[in-house]
Amino acid sequence: MKSFRNWIASRHTMAATSDGDGAPRQGWSLRARLLIFVSIALWPIAVVSIFQGIERADADRSSIRDRMVQSAQALAGDEDDLLASAEQITRAISNISAVRAATPECGSVLKEALVGITYFSNLMRIDRNGAVVCSALPYEADLNLSALRIFSRARESAGFVVSGEIPSAVLHRPVIAGMLPLRDAQGNFQGALSIELDTGWLDSLMKAHARAPGAVVFIADRNRHILGSSDRTVAQALIAGASAAENSSILREARDAAGNSWRFSEIALQGGPLFIGYAMKESALFSATYLSVATDFLTPVLMIMLAWTAIWFATEQQVTRWILYLRRISAAYRGGHYSIRPSLTGAPAEFTALGQGFSDMANSIQDRDQRLRDAVELKTVLIREVHHRVKNNLQVVMSLLSLQVGQVRDPSARQALVQAQARINALVVVHRILHEIEYQPTVDLKRIISELGHQITEGMSGNNSKFVYNENLMSVTVSGDFAIPLALFVTEVLTNSFKHAFPVGGAGTISLSLTSSGDWLHLVIADNGEGYDDTNESAGLGRRLIQSLAQQVQGQVKVTTAPSQGTRIELIFKNPNQNQTGNDIAA
Repeated sequence: MKSFRNWIASRHTMAATSDGDGAPRQGWSLRARLLIFVSIALWPIAVVSIFQGIERADADRSSIRDRMVQSAQALAGDEDDLLASAEQITRAISNISAVRAATPECGSVLKEALVGITYFSNLMRIDRNGAVVCSALPYEADLNLSALRIFSRARESAGFVVSGEIPSAVLHRPVIAGMLPLRDAQGNFQGALSIELDTGWLDSLMKAHARAPGAVVFIADRNRHILGSSDRTVAQALIAGASAAENSSILREARDAAGNSWRFSEIALQGGPLFIGYAMKESALFSATYLSVATDFLTPVLMIMLAWTAIWFATEQQVTRWILYLRRISAAYRGGHYSIRPSLTGAPAEFTALGQGFSDMANSIQDRDQRLRDAVELKTVLIREVHHRVKNNLQVVMSLLSLQVGQVRDPSARQALVQAQARINALVVVHRILHEIEYQPTVDLKRIISELGHQITEGMSGNNSKFVYNENLMSVTVSGDFAIPLALFVTEVLTNSFKHAFPVGGAGTISLSLTSSGDWLHLVIADNGEGYDDTNESAGLGRRLIQSLAQQVQGQVKVTTAPSQGTRIELIFKNPNQNQTGNDIAA
């Protein structure tokens, strides 16, 4: 197994994104498909969760608005009670005849009444023209309040009216004034009874109110003057430049000097010109809402991401790694390494079964290959034995021909037997070479032609050393059936060259070459002998044999000769190892 792992490590050239045959992998991977399917399955949950978050945010905003309004209304109730007590005080005092008639005892009555009153600083009786006729506190002579807007409102009103923040002509500091108009039996305006609330009390009242941590409460008039607050700086920043709220159920938004965002609600007090504000920072109000909405939005996202992560690691550990491992096993089998067996310890049962199938397949292939190798080896032995026996039989025939040549006296018959002996020798050479080589189906033409050339040259020239034999042969592998007609062709042409090209005892050169030109091979046998007149040459046995041998290799013979200019015989035939097609013989 260690050697197999080393072999696997050397297979880095195999791209992980390619199939076993090297082609790019097509389609989506298993991991990508699972991620898409799970995302689609979880998408409705995500959509529902998002809508739930939106609905929850709307509900939380509505709830916060209601709580803010309720808090402001609770605070306004306390301040309304204070203003209501002011009205009750003025009504009670207005029933005292000394006050209503503005007698000299009026001032003493008002002074005694002020002693038992909390929060209020002064009481005054004002006549129909706005002149102060008596007061609980000393005042300047000829003091007239007719220019005050609240006096005009009291003149026109049937009930108690309240002012915003105004300066007190008696106290000489800001106050909130309340006036109760006084009328006779016919309803004619007879003046007013005024009560003043010192605004200095309001800061203490605002700070004394119970409120949520961080909340700011304030009381202001319609001129946007802060009369009292638990935090004047924040309160003034919140209402600065803002108009009065027309709808108390609407939360208003503003920022303080530090840039913090606030939400506040306003509730108008009795009499109209005053209102109570209740404010809280937006972060304190909506932090829980933001967290809840974020949870609703992020939960499905986290679910999908966790599902992706689980799928990613699950497919990596339980699917992808084993698929890649089995692909490497299949690549090893494709390379002929059938002795390798997959080790799938810890793999899912499906992959273990698949690995067992791989092992069974490898065992079957090994058994088949062994049978094929045995059959090929037996066939090789038989073929070699056939070639050996054919060669031996041909040698017996040659021996018989040699004996026959020794007994024949007719030169023509003797020459025919010698020629037949040379042709049989060519067959012997081919079968001997086929018997000697390890790979039986093919043989090298260069070896056959060279050996035949040397044998025929030695046999035909005898002791005549004046002959020169040259060869230029390229190596071409052909089948045994293809080599036999070529060997006979070389034997026939070379024998004729030695017999007819040179006179007895003469000298000369014979060359033998095998070259290629594209898809074609050129076998050329040439001599510088006497040559002959090709136009007068009859088609003898040698010529017919040469043409027949050329047809067997689907070639064409070209003969070039002339008297005293030698002879050149060329066989042009298709290279059997080329896959290209072509019908025209090269020139």
